Amino acid sequence: MININLLPAEYRKTEATPIARFIAIVVGAVVVTASIVAYGYVHYSELRGAREVRAATEETYTNKKAQADVSKSLQTEVNNYEIRRKAIQQIASNRVLQSRKMDEFLDIIWSRGDRSSYFVWVKSLSVRPGRAPRRGKAQTGGVFTFAGFSESTEFSRITNLRDAIKSDPFYEDFKGISPPVFKAVKWDDELEPKSAGRFSFSLTFRPMGWRAGAKKKK
Repeated sequence: MININLLPAEYRKTEATPIARFIAIVVGAVVVTASIVAYGYVHYSELRGAREVRAATEETYTNKKAQADVSKSLQTEVNNYEIRRKAIQQIASNRVLQSRKMDEFLDIIWSRGDRSSYFVWVKSLSVRPGRAPRRGKAQTGGVFTFAGFSESTEFSRITNLRDAIKSDPFYEDFKGISPPVFKAVKWDDELEPKSAGRFSFSLTFRPMGWRAGAKKKK
């Protein structure tokens, strides 16, 4: 059956919205509203917090990186210092400090003023440096040579000097000392002394770097 409403529009009964459509509209409105709220929460709360954490993390990273760079720079300086220290130690182990040897030698000659065993004065002294090995030949540390006079013509006084040299720490850097070249001399002038014993010695240095080798053997 077909119903036709001939009443004017203003007198017609308003038709209700279908329940399914109404529910769909309400659900859509709720979803949109929830999305807007979620977006606002994330954008203005969580995102802001994340940005703050990121900024703090980047600042911490920048500070730590600066400290790391300083630490690396200091470590580089320490490494360079260690290289220089080892180089200096290597050089020191391969040479003899002549100023120290001269101090030790003069202490032996002076003998603390004790003239009971020997009394000598040095006329000449020379040090010949060592040579690098060639064709398998052993390295030499050089030669320490000195000559002078003894106040006595007794040969035993010179052997006393030789014994004093061999028993002193001064002799540690040497591997041998020559027998003394000795000759009694007399003068006919009016000066003192009238006679003396002229002598000379040669001492051979140990090979350069022998101390470092001795430490490794221990």
